[in-house]
Amino acid sequence: MVKPHRMRRAARRRHAGFTYLWVLIAVALLGVGLVALTELWVASGQRTRVAQADWAGEQYARAIGSYVEQSPGAARSFPRRLEDLLEDRRGPTPRRHLRQLYANPLSSDGSWTLLRAGDGGLVGVRLLLPDGRGARDYVYAPPRGA
Repeated sequence: MVKPHRMRRAARRRHAGFTYLWVLIAVALLGVGLVALTELWVASGQRTRVAQADWAGEQYARAIGSYVEQSPGAARSFPRRLEDLLEDRRGPTPRRHLRQLYANPLSSDGSWTLLRAGDGGLVGVRLLLPDGRGARDYVYAPPRGA
């Protein structure tokens, strides 16, 4: 006859591997969930940076349009550089078309690609946005009538 305590020990040995297996499965599922959560977090951060860049590009387009509209005399001129939008001294009183220069949140150095007219005037800024299918090009410039 087999003693009862030996039967319990043998039964415990048979079931001991199942706990380890369940722990491994739980860790694997947790890892997959964390990877999915990280992808969502990165995508959300990218959307936020794109929204910030879009807002800043619109601010530059409005400021350039205002600069052109406020040109003294009949000839309309474009600014030569972005800093000209901060303080416009062409008239009797200085005018601020832009409160500050906004960095491009999608570039490593914060710079924008500047669009120039034939005479060298600044007509807008450009944002090249990489995505999965190549790149999308956004141009921020005032309307043609401005």
